Amino acid sequence: MKNRKKHIITLIGIVVLLVLVVMANIWRHRSLVHGVRVEIDYIDTDTLITPEQVAAIIRDSLPQLTETTLRNVNLEAVEQAASTSPYLSQCQASTSIGGDVVLYARQRRPVVRICSSKEEYYLDDHGYKLPESRTGYANVIVASGNLNKGIKEIWTLAAYLDSHSDIAPLFDQIYRDSHGDLYLTPKLGSHVVQVGDTSNLDQKFYNLMALYTRGLPQAGWETYSQVSLKYNKQVVCTKREGKTQ
Repeated sequence: MKNRKKHIITLIGIVVLLVLVVMANIWRHRSLVHGVRVEIDYIDTDTLITPEQVAAIIRDSLPQLTETTLRNVNLEAVEQAASTSPYLSQCQASTSIGGDVVLYARQRRPVVRICSSKEEYYLDDHGYKLPESRTGYANVIVASGNLNKGIKEIWTLAAYLDSHSDIAPLFDQIYRDSHGDLYLTPKLGSHVVQVGDTSNLDQKFYNLMALYTRGLPQAGWETYSQVSLKYNKQVVCTKREGKTQ
């Protein structure tokens, strides 16, 4: 008898809970939008746009949003509004129990800053163009020089460096000369590294790292003015004037 009463009480409790959940859900969907909340995954990159700025973009694009009931919110329109920011990708909107429209997004990952005489901008890890940000500065490698036709190769080299955490921190600049050859400026030493084109990058940087770990520590980091990786399976070093062995 006692067990039967317990089962009945439990069943009544479950029914009441379900009714409350249903009523709360009905109330929520009939309620007006309380606000806009934005969550951004920065993927360990510098901040180029803030959640507050994205929320402002959404509100400006959809001025009637806070006068709309939750069940009538056009989530696709919210995502499209947020996607007008060049810094965001993978925008996904939903509504919360608290009555907010919530947008989840990822900030694009810049891998190189392009500095030409006409403009400055970033390229992300997919080659997508990002304008300069008024909010922050991305600490990435800088590219300059003859940029008229060499942007794709510059991006290829920058993306390669970005994907190799043991190599990327060694360099702070890419330069493309009038012949189309790519150069890297290392943070250590006073030489430049002539990469040439972007073919055989694995082999080129394998050779370079061998030089950096075994050759230059003995010869001295100031011995050479240029280290060339341009030629197949070779590292050609140009000795600095006045240096002798």
